[in-house]
Amino acid sequence: MHNELCRPERVRSALAEHGFSFSKRLGQNFITDGQVPARMAEPFGKGQAVLEIGPGFGALTAALSQTCGAVAAVEKDKRLLPLLRENLSGFSNVSLTEGDALRLDLPALMPEGLQPAVCANLPYSVTTPLLTKLLEDKRWNPIIVMVQREVAQRITAEAGTPEYGAFTVFAALHAESSVLFDVPPECFMPRPAVTSSVVRFDRLPPDSGRDKRVSAALRLSRAAFAQRRKTLGNALSAGLSLPREVIAERLREAGFDPTARGETLSPDDYMKLAEYFT
Repeated sequence: MHNELCRPERVRSALAEHGFSFSKRLGQNFITDGQVPARMAEPFGKGQAVLEIGPGFGALTAALSQTCGAVAAVEKDKRLLPLLRENLSGFSNVSLTEGDALRLDLPALMPEGLQPAVCANLPYSVTTPLLTKLLEDKRWNPIIVMVQREVAQRITAEAGTPEYGAFTVFAALHAESSVLFDVPPECFMPRPAVTSSVVRFDRLPPDSGRDKRVSAALRLSRAAFAQRRKTLGNALSAGLSLPREVIAERLREAGFDPTARGETLSPDDYMKLAEYFT
């Protein structure tokens, strides 16, 4: 069924029938390659309830309904709701909610007794805040999302590379991430100007004693990357409102050079550093 919902002729016909036009503001791009939703849905099983944000035409929703126990789809554009109800009418394990995923209580949408997970083609304009919300809530596991390739590169970047930044550290301290595959522009309607990538996040093992250090490590990384051109010592002094001498002393105690740059420290380095700044 999801392959049927990927056929460009079917998509065009249905959109014309409903008088629908794509919204650039909402970053709407519908999948027109049946292999993409099939590959995204494949890792999930019947013991999982999957949250989908921005179902669009419903191709990924249909694919997920065949692999997992339940699908909770959240769509912000109310114009798509009649079309989605029509496309998904045959799937009893799919629920559809209108609303902004950034504002909704997402866990409340999930049925009890199943492991909450996420699979979505995220709107480009709100990728970072949505990922932040999902990663901060430890209930979601795994999280498999399609994002712009440059965002995927930032998420999985190595320390010292141009793509490496505060969000890289944030993601790494919440989950292990990997790029599953790329999706070229011709797999969408309308075609976006960029290539997309599907990224998987697997939650790190629970550790209650680690949470306080993670919070401190994230504060340190944000301060370091807020002023990338400054040395680590100067950036942390400005970001934490502490004298440079105090910062330099603590950095040396932790085994770091105060004149180094923040982008040279790995996520594990920031966790180590957090022990001296909690």
